[in-house]
Amino acid sequence: MKKKKLFSIACCFSICVLAVQIIILRKLLQKEQKEKEVDFAHVFISKVLNLSFKHNVPLFLIDPKVFKRIHYGSEEELKNCHFLCPSEKVLHLATIGPLSTQMQKLAFIEAVEGEGFKLQQFSGSDPVLLQHGLNSPIPLHFIVYDVLTTIHISVFYERPAKFWWTGGYFPNDKELHELYELGIRNDDIRLISKPAAFDKVEIHSAAIDKVKIFVPVQQEIFQNYPKNTDFIECNYTQARYFHEKYGRDESDEAEIFRSKAHKLLSKAKTLLDRLKVPFWLSSGTCLGFFRECGFISHSKDVDIGIWIKDYKPEIISTFSTYDLPLTHSFGKVEDSFELSFIDSDLKLDVFFFYEEGTYVWNGGTQARTGKKFKYVFPKFQLCWTEFLELKVRVPCQTEEYIKANYGSKWFEPVKVWDWKNSPPNVLENGQWPLDEWPEVIQLLPLPEQN
Repeated sequence: MKKKKLFSIACCFSICVLAVQIIILRKLLQKEQKEKEVDFAHVFISKVLNLSFKHNVPLFLIDPKVFKRIHYGSEEELKNCHFLCPSEKVLHLATIGPLSTQMQKLAFIEAVEGEGFKLQQFSGSDPVLLQHGLNSPIPLHFIVYDVLTTIHISVFYERPAKFWWTGGYFPNDKELHELYELGIRNDDIRLISKPAAFDKVEIHSAAIDKVKIFVPVQQEIFQNYPKNTDFIECNYTQARYFHEKYGRDESDEAEIFRSKAHKLLSKAKTLLDRLKVPFWLSSGTCLGFFRECGFISHSKDVDIGIWIKDYKPEIISTFSTYDLPLTHSFGKVEDSFELSFIDSDLKLDVFFFYEEGTYVWNGGTQARTGKKFKYVFPKFQLCWTEFLELKVRVPCQTEEYIKANYGSKWFEPVKVWDWKNSPPNVLENGQWPLDEWPEVIQLLPLPEQN
């Protein structure tokens, strides 16, 4: 009986030891397999990058996950490739389109395919030429891949407003299936399918995982990519149709207004960018962008929106210092805040927006009566655009924003507009108490013009 018991204990112990050995062996084999895969990935990435240097098609890192690994350290203890290879099958790089000639790009493509790697190219229209009615395809993205690893290369182009732009290409069902087969996932697809805008940054050569590669000096721009980079293009086809149907006011008065409005918007952008206060085109200025890709010549002012959470009191003093004095101040920061500045004879209206439940709104105040008004919009996100060679924000859901403010007939020009009654989204919102009028209704005297 005693021997039987000892035998059972010995058997159990042996089984436990064997199980532990199997687990350890499995882990060792998995690690060895992982390191083999990483070695293959490392060789593949090294070869592609070396070919890019050889053929003068400089590639630089834009992969947010790699930047985070570099910043926080890699958790995976792999032999050769701590940062560029682990975890994901896809590495995101970029190149500046005009930095290499078409011949150099073709030589790079041939060299990549000569190594036995596969390459796909996705092309789209050049938006700068589209403004002039010309449809000329340009390369937007390259996909380079072998059995285990995929490199996605975005092609960046400098826009007239001096920022980098990469176009979006949404793959068809067949292409999408092929990309999924390569290990590309929805997060990666977004970097291919969504147009994006970036401030230009300095690029320098570095070595990561013993691989020579270009990296941006200001890495924070790409660390949160694609957040805050979404870009929408003005609809130049729609703008041409509008001008064909309704004409374009080319009178001296209209041209002078457009020139002054552009200078005013440019100055406001410079000052708000310096203060790090994000803004977007609003009201009539946003309608002009969406409908005509320009200013509405009979609007007579420039309109922008700012989230109330981004308001800084320095806006008023900074604008005043640069010859944009405050002329009107309505409401207060907690409720229906609105500021107006003047540049010679042209007004800049700054509307502050509040989030409330399922919608957002900005306020208006009638100076004569103290009546309050509320303009309600569906919630929206902000996208970058290029407006008359200025990089500015607009609501991503631009048409919904315009329809809320101007109704379903927004495409038809209207020269008589009552801000208290015409907008379909305006609601009466009570009246300011008489004792608050000195605070909430301020009509300021203008400084004398020299």
